[in-house]
Amino acid sequence: MGGFPFATTELDLPEGATLALYTDGLIEARGRDIDAGMAALRDQLRRARGTMEAAADRILANLIPSTPADDTVLLLAQVSRAPGR
Repeated sequence: MGGFPFATTELDLPEGATLALYTDGLIEARGRDIDAGMAALRDQLRRARGTMEAAADRILANLIPSTPADDTVLLLAQVSRAPGR
């Protein structure tokens, strides 16, 4: 973004692993400790089944209050090998 410094990180992830990228609105809310929000997200990810879209929909439905106070973004990606590798 416009010359802002950033860091890169490389990770070796096992095939089939799920990578979750999210904003703090998913795990942090008024009256809920961020550690409790992280634990709830980990629990939801452990139980994720079906397509990534269906899993994301269930996670959002289970973690976002009926009247959210913050914007929330969740992106799930499943690790797979590139074709031919």
